[in-house]
Amino acid sequence: MKTIHLFDQYDLDSLFLKKTNEVNDLISEWPDAYFAPEQIELHISSLKNDQQLKLPQLDFLNGRQELCERIYPVSVYQPGRNNKAKVKVSVLIVHYAFNGQTYLLGCRPPIDVPAPIGEWQADTVSQHISVEYMDYEKYPKKTLAAHQEYAAGLQRCYESLQTAFAEFNNRLDDIIKTAISQKSGEMDDMHRLLALLR
Repeated sequence: MKTIHLFDQYDLDSLFLKKTNEVNDLISEWPDAYFAPEQIELHISSLKNDQQLKLPQLDFLNGRQELCERIYPVSVYQPGRNNKAKVKVSVLIVHYAFNGQTYLLGCRPPIDVPAPIGEWQADTVSQHISVEYMDYEKYPKKTLAAHQEYAAGLQRCYESLQTAFAEFNNRLDDIIKTAISQKSGEMDDMHRLLALLR
Protein backbone atom coordinates (compact mmCIF):
# COMPACT_ATOMS: atom_id res chain seq x y z
CA MET A 1 0.00 0.00 0.00
CA LYS A 2 1.25 3.46 -0.84
CA THR A 3 -0.02 6.85 0.26
CA ILE A 4 -1.71 8.83 -2.50
CA HIS A 5 -2.78 12.47 -2.74
CA LEU A 6 -6.00 12.71 -4.68
CA PHE A 7 -6.43 15.45 -7.28
CA ASP A 8 -3.62 17.73 -6.10
CA GLN A 9 -0.22 16.46 -7.27
CA TYR A 10 0.19 17.90 -10.73
CA ASP A 11 -1.30 20.39 -13.15
CA LEU A 12 -3.76 19.39 -15.89
CA ASP A 13 -2.23 21.65 -18.55
CA SER A 14 1.23 20.27 -17.77
CA LEU A 15 -0.09 16.74 -18.25
CA PHE A 16 -1.64 17.69 -21.60
CA LEU A 17 1.61 19.34 -22.73
CA LYS A 18 3.62 16.29 -21.63
CA LYS A 19 1.31 13.95 -23.56
CA THR A 20 1.44 16.18 -26.66
CA ASN A 21 5.24 16.23 -26.50
CA GLU A 22 5.29 12.44 -26.09
CA VAL A 23 3.19 12.05 -29.25
CA ASN A 24 5.51 14.41 -31.15
CA ASP A 25 8.61 12.57 -29.90
CA LEU A 26 7.23 9.14 -30.74
CA ILE A 27 6.20 10.15 -34.25
CA SER A 28 9.54 11.86 -34.88
CA GLU A 29 11.20 8.50 -34.17
CA TRP A 30 8.98 6.52 -36.53
CA PRO A 31 10.90 4.92 -39.40
CA ASP A 32 9.93 5.82 -42.99
CA ALA A 33 8.21 2.44 -43.38
CA TYR A 34 5.51 3.49 -40.87
CA PHE A 35 4.39 6.21 -43.31
CA ALA A 36 3.59 3.73 -46.08
CA PRO A 37 -0.12 3.97 -47.02
CA GLU A 38 -0.79 0.36 -45.99
CA GLN A 39 0.82 0.82 -42.54
CA ILE A 40 0.17 4.35 -41.34
CA GLU A 41 -3.44 3.84 -40.16
CA LEU A 42 -2.40 0.87 -38.03
CA HIS A 43 0.38 2.88 -36.35
CA ILE A 44 -1.87 5.91 -35.83
CA SER A 45 -4.53 3.72 -34.21
CA SER A 46 -1.98 2.04 -31.94
CA LEU A 47 -0.42 5.38 -30.93
CA LYS A 48 -3.81 6.94 -30.22
CA ASN A 49 -4.85 3.98 -28.07
CA ASP A 50 -1.59 4.14 -26.07
CA GLN A 51 -1.69 7.91 -25.53
CA GLN A 52 -5.33 8.35 -24.52
CA LEU A 53 -5.85 9.51 -20.94
CA LYS A 54 -8.07 7.12 -19.02
CA LEU A 55 -8.99 7.44 -15.36
CA PRO A 56 -9.40 4.21 -13.42
CA GLN A 57 -13.03 3.18 -13.05
CA LEU A 58 -13.99 4.37 -9.58
CA ASP A 59 -17.07 5.58 -7.70
CA PHE A 60 -16.37 7.69 -4.61
CA LEU A 61 -20.06 7.64 -3.62
CA ASN A 62 -20.16 3.86 -3.17
CA GLY A 63 -17.37 2.88 -0.83
CA ARG A 64 -17.40 -0.23 1.35
CA GLN A 65 -17.20 0.66 5.05
CA GLU A 66 -15.45 -1.51 7.59
CA LEU A 67 -14.89 -1.08 11.33
CA CYS A 68 -11.56 -2.36 12.52
CA GLU A 69 -9.67 -2.32 15.82
CA ARG A 70 -6.18 -0.82 15.88
CA ILE A 71 -3.67 -0.35 18.67
CA TYR A 72 -1.98 3.05 18.85
CA PRO A 73 0.34 4.76 21.33
CA VAL A 74 -1.62 6.96 23.75
CA SER A 75 0.47 9.92 22.57
CA VAL A 76 -1.38 9.80 19.22
CA TYR A 77 -4.56 10.81 21.04
CA GLN A 78 -3.06 12.75 23.92
CA PRO A 79 0.17 14.46 22.85
CA GLY A 80 2.76 14.57 25.61
CA ARG A 81 1.58 11.35 27.23
CA ASN A 82 3.84 8.34 27.75
CA ASN A 83 4.55 6.67 24.41
CA LYS A 84 4.84 3.22 26.01
CA ALA A 85 1.16 3.07 26.89
CA LYS A 86 -1.10 1.70 24.15
CA VAL A 87 -4.78 2.12 23.49
CA LYS A 88 -7.17 -0.02 21.43
CA VAL A 89 -9.32 2.07 19.10
CA SER A 90 -12.12 1.34 16.63
CA VAL A 91 -11.33 2.97 13.30
CA LEU A 92 -13.48 3.41 10.23
CA ILE A 93 -11.93 2.24 6.97
CA VAL A 94 -13.65 3.00 3.67
CA HIS A 95 -12.56 0.97 0.64
CA TYR A 96 -13.10 1.88 -3.00
CA ALA A 97 -12.51 -0.69 -5.72
CA PHE A 98 -10.92 0.61 -8.90
CA ASN A 99 -9.89 -0.78 -12.23
CA GLY A 100 -6.84 0.77 -13.90
CA GLN A 101 -3.90 2.86 -12.77
CA THR A 102 -4.13 5.44 -10.00
CA TYR A 103 -1.44 7.92 -11.06
CA LEU A 104 -3.92 10.04 -13.05
CA LEU A 105 -5.98 10.54 -9.86
CA GLY A 106 -3.20 12.89 -8.73
CA CYS A 107 -4.02 15.38 -11.49
CA ARG A 108 -5.76 18.62 -10.45
CA PRO A 109 -9.17 19.01 -12.14
CA PRO A 110 -10.42 22.38 -13.45
CA ILE A 111 -12.70 22.78 -10.39
CA ASP A 112 -11.97 23.46 -6.72
CA VAL A 113 -10.64 20.42 -4.86
CA PRO A 114 -11.93 19.91 -1.30
CA ALA A 115 -9.37 20.01 1.52
CA PRO A 116 -8.20 16.44 2.16
CA ILE A 117 -9.29 14.49 5.22
CA GLY A 118 -7.79 11.20 6.32
CA GLU A 119 -4.80 9.45 4.82
CA TRP A 120 -5.56 7.72 1.54
CA GLN A 121 -3.76 4.54 0.53
CA ALA A 122 -3.73 2.70 -2.79
CA ASP A 123 -3.19 -1.02 -3.14
CA THR A 124 -2.49 -1.73 -6.81
CA VAL A 125 -2.39 -5.50 -6.28
CA SER A 126 -5.90 -5.86 -4.87
CA GLN A 127 -7.04 -2.78 -6.85
CA HIS A 128 -8.57 -0.71 -4.08
CA ILE A 129 -8.12 2.70 -2.50
CA SER A 130 -8.88 3.13 1.18
CA VAL A 131 -9.00 5.81 3.83
CA GLU A 132 -8.77 5.25 7.57
CA TYR A 133 -10.33 7.49 10.24
CA MET A 134 -8.82 7.17 13.73
CA ASP A 135 -11.30 9.66 15.24
CA TYR A 136 -14.30 7.48 14.42
CA GLU A 137 -14.58 6.05 17.95
CA LYS A 138 -14.71 9.55 19.51
CA TYR A 139 -16.90 11.22 16.87
CA PRO A 140 -18.71 8.58 14.79
CA LYS A 141 -21.47 10.78 13.31
CA LYS A 142 -19.16 13.73 12.69
CA THR A 143 -16.52 11.50 11.05
CA LEU A 144 -19.07 9.77 8.83
CA ALA A 145 -20.68 13.07 7.77
CA ALA A 146 -17.28 14.62 7.00
CA HIS A 147 -16.32 11.59 4.94
CA GLN A 148 -19.57 11.62 2.95
CA GLU A 149 -19.17 15.32 2.19
CA TYR A 150 -15.54 14.82 1.16
CA ALA A 151 -16.41 11.77 -0.98
CA ALA A 152 -19.07 13.82 -2.82
CA GLY A 153 -16.41 16.47 -3.53
CA LEU A 154 -14.02 13.79 -4.78
CA GLN A 155 -16.71 12.42 -7.10
CA ARG A 156 -17.21 15.91 -8.59
CA CYS A 157 -13.43 16.18 -9.12
CA TYR A 158 -13.37 12.74 -10.73
CA GLU A 159 -16.20 13.61 -13.13
CA SER A 160 -14.61 16.97 -13.99
CA LEU A 161 -11.29 15.27 -14.74
CA GLN A 162 -13.08 12.66 -16.88
CA THR A 163 -14.62 15.46 -18.95
CA ALA A 164 -11.24 17.21 -19.35
CA PHE A 165 -9.59 13.92 -20.38
CA ALA A 166 -12.37 13.23 -22.91
CA GLU A 167 -11.77 16.68 -24.45
CA PHE A 168 -8.03 15.98 -24.69
CA ASN A 169 -8.66 12.54 -26.19
CA ASN A 170 -10.93 14.16 -28.81
CA ARG A 171 -8.06 16.52 -29.75
CA LEU A 172 -5.59 13.64 -29.98
CA ASP A 173 -6.39 13.05 -33.68
CA ASP A 174 -5.39 16.64 -34.48
CA ILE A 175 -2.24 16.40 -32.35
CA ILE A 176 -1.22 13.21 -34.16
CA LYS A 177 -2.10 14.68 -37.57
CA THR A 178 0.03 17.77 -36.87
CA ALA A 179 2.99 15.66 -35.73
CA ILE A 180 2.70 13.40 -38.80
CA SER A 181 2.50 16.41 -41.09
CA GLN A 182 5.65 17.85 -39.52
CA LYS A 183 7.50 14.52 -39.77
CA SER A 184 6.34 14.06 -43.40
CA GLY A 185 7.63 17.54 -44.24
CA GLU A 186 11.00 16.69 -42.70
CA MET A 187 11.10 13.42 -44.66
CA ASP A 188 10.27 15.22 -47.92
CA ASP A 189 13.03 17.76 -47.26
CA MET A 190 15.48 14.92 -46.59
CA HIS A 191 14.49 13.08 -49.79
CA ARG A 192 14.90 16.30 -51.84
CA LEU A 193 18.31 16.90 -50.29
CA LEU A 194 19.40 13.34 -51.04
CA ALA A 195 18.14 13.69 -54.64
CA LEU A 196 20.21 16.86 -55.05
CA LEU A 197 23.32 15.14 -53.74
CA ARG A 198 23.10 12.33 -56.31
